[in-house]
Amino acid sequence: MKTKSVMMIVALVLVMINVQVRAQEKFKLGYKMEKGKTYRYGQTNIIETTQEMGGQEMKMNTDAHSILKYDIESVSAEGTMSLVYSYEEVKFHMKGMGRDTTMDMKDTANKLVRAQLTIIGKLIKEPSKDTAKTGKSSLSMGSLATVNFTRLPDHEVGIGEKWSRVSTDTTDMGEGQIVYKKNIEYILTGKETKGTHECVKIEYKGTMEITGKMKQMGMDLVMEGNGDMSGTVWFDPVLGLMIDGLDNNTVDITMALTGQQQMTIPMTQKMTTTQSLRE
Repeated sequence: MKTKSVMMIVALVLVMINVQVRAQEKFKLGYKMEKGKTYRYGQTNIIETTQEMGGQEMKMNTDAHSILKYDIESVSAEGTMSLVYSYEEVKFHMKGMGRDTTMDMKDTANKLVRAQLTIIGKLIKEPSKDTAKTGKSSLSMGSLATVNFTRLPDHEVGIGEKWSRVSTDTTDMGEGQIVYKKNIEYILTGKETKGTHECVKIEYKGTMEITGKMKQMGMDLVMEGNGDMSGTVWFDPVLGLMIDGLDNNTVDITMALTGQQQMTIPMTQKMTTTQSLRE
């Protein structure tokens, strides 16, 4: 009996030591893409849209699959990466409102966008040649690309510790803009193996506000909305790369059209996004 009691005490002490060691473990997270290398991410978006027009409810389901490529041109002494990104593949399948459509967006995939990525994941886009000529930018390429770069803390964090991000992002859409205001809280929840990578697991949740004004087919369109988001990111702290990511968000939007026609369109959109590093 005494031997069993001693063994139980020893086991308990070892468990407590392990807990304390894990609690004290700190991680300095940062993106570390290397000069001259190319990184590819596969991304899938599953979108469910419900909208009301003319008193009728309409639903649309969209599956979007893409491969996003990052070519790293240089890395500064501070770790800021200058890169060029583009879509090697973009395919959409939309079903609803009496239509079943598949599109291969090769034109979008061929456009190159230059940007700088800071070590904590802030993507700073530069105007493309097409943008400089026309004053317009391509359909939300930048906003889709940034999903691969979760904002990291600028200080060391341990398991169970939190950090937050409040940001305002603007996307040009034809003759207008859409503004996204986000308030996100992140927490480092633990360590987990993904394939051959020893990753830290980051979970997040937050809120988003959307406002926008643009012109479409001679009509003015004003939109406003809000939503919730949550997700998980698996990040390799040694390589400085996101390995896998999962994002869920639900947004309620109201669009008001004025001009040749006048109408208000309420809409709810649910989207699940998965991303993974292709090796």
